[in-house]
Amino acid sequence: MTELRNAAIVAELDRAVARQTYADLFVLLRRFSGLPGPRANEKLAWAAARSIAAFGSKADGLVAAMCAAGTGRTLETGTIEFLPMVGAFTLASRYPTEKAETVLAGLRPMSEDPRHAVRESVVAALAEMGRAGGEPLVQEFASWTDGYLSASVALAAATSRSWLDALRTPDSIVLRMDEAFALIESAPRADQRSQGYRTLLKTIPEAASRLMDRFSEATIAWLESRSATEHVDLRETLGDLIVRVRERGHAPGKLEKLGDLLDASAPPRRDPKTYVGPTRKRGSRRR
Repeated sequence: MTELRNAAIVAELDRAVARQTYADLFVLLRRFSGLPGPRANEKLAWAAARSIAAFGSKADGLVAAMCAAGTGRTLETGTIEFLPMVGAFTLASRYPTEKAETVLAGLRPMSEDPRHAVRESVVAALAEMGRAGGEPLVQEFASWTDGYLSASVALAAATSRSWLDALRTPDSIVLRMDEAFALIESAPRADQRSQGYRTLLKTIPEAASRLMDRFSEATIAWLESRSATEHVDLRETLGDLIVRVRERGHAPGKLEKLGDLLDASAPPRRDPKTYVGPTRKRGSRRR
């Protein structure tokens, strides 16, 4: 891992931990963050995180302040998003010397952050933890699959290359996939336009296609077991997955049975002579 070489940040970090005042350090980190822009300065974020983690519990206040940065009444975006990124990486750097439950408890609120960059930093932090954590950490994610955004982050992390390479069996990830699928399936109508719902719906096929790269048979068996769902969005998602799997170079026939099962369980088409089209927006608008 890259060492923190910016002398100004090193000096300010020492002062911040000693005095428990963080404003000047935050200014420097934001200045070199690479944000706003297409890519944040992850090398700096990890280097700063390793240095902060080295302070142990003395830096608890600093880590908490970074993780919560920009989450006031009005959510802030831009360079401030670099601070929770460093916070997430610091928590990951404390693992496995610190209990998994403690680290995950710190990361969980950020997994539900509406800001994409913050959630992506949690995925990256968890992916790093997965190199050493593996199966036990996937089991811990059972408490993350009760929320749309947190479930999306959990699936993205658990199907990252570093996690999949460390796993011997797919059982725990399949369970997490099943929980996420059930969460969408039981979602109230009011949730279906929410950011979290849409994000998880997109993540499920992405995660399943990566899982298939490592555990093909188990993934296909799980998908086939879910093919009879009546949920319209999930049926479309499974159809999209078939296309995605083909794009990843898998044999076209691998999901042939899934396609057949989807076709067999599809609701009957409406009679074109009597079907009058969508009626949801025909009434007076609600104000």
